[in-house]
Amino acid sequence: MREQLYTLLLLQEIDRDIVREKKRQKKLPARIQEINNAKAKIEKITRDKKESLKELRLKIKRKEIDVKEVNTKIEKHQNELYGGKISDIKELKQLQKVIELVKKDRDKIEEGLLVLMDEEDDFKIDLSEAEKELAKLDEQLQRRQKEVNQQDKEIKKIIEEKQKKRTEIVHKINDRELINRYNMLWGEKEGEVVVEIDGSICSGCNLSLPSDIIYHLQRDDMLITCPNCNRILIWKDR
Repeated sequence: MREQLYTLLLLQEIDRDIVREKKRQKKLPARIQEINNAKAKIEKITRDKKESLKELRLKIKRKEIDVKEVNTKIEKHQNELYGGKISDIKELKQLQKVIELVKKDRDKIEEGLLVLMDEEDDFKIDLSEAEKELAKLDEQLQRRQKEVNQQDKEIKKIIEEKQKKRTEIVHKINDRELINRYNMLWGEKEGEVVVEIDGSICSGCNLSLPSDIIYHLQRDDMLITCPNCNRILIWKDR
């Protein structure tokens, strides 16, 4: 019985290894998703910046049209002023005032245009930085994908080897009741079905074991389970 129990204990270690590797494998996609999430944020920033830049350029275009219209108006008034068709001094002075007012309007428009052009330069810089960041993330993503693929390949190989080892161990256990009990308790006990005992306490649930349990464990004459947690018990070799 002792040999069968220690073989079962070995099976438990193999199963724990398999579960651990599968958990590692399950976490691999998250390593890629981390970069994808960062990339998605930068892509949104880039889209927003491009849209804002598009709107800003429309404003600049309208300002440039306004400046052109004002310059046309100034040119027209100046032609009137110096064309010789108006000889009345009062009208000429009035026309000069109009020209000065229109020029002030033009100055304000041009001032606003310069502000918008400065904003455009800032947007271009921000876009350039965002695009560089995207390129950097793309490179990181490609490297991470290679790493993850390699790790996945290695984990699959480890699991395959462990599965083969598991099959060999299972074939060494002749007691089907033992195997069935182990399989039934595996999920419930979270991979701690078989526990070694070296005193009067169950190392699975930390409760005291009756003296008759200890007696039979030491004699190794039957399958013993903890009366509290139902785990399979084995007396530990000192």
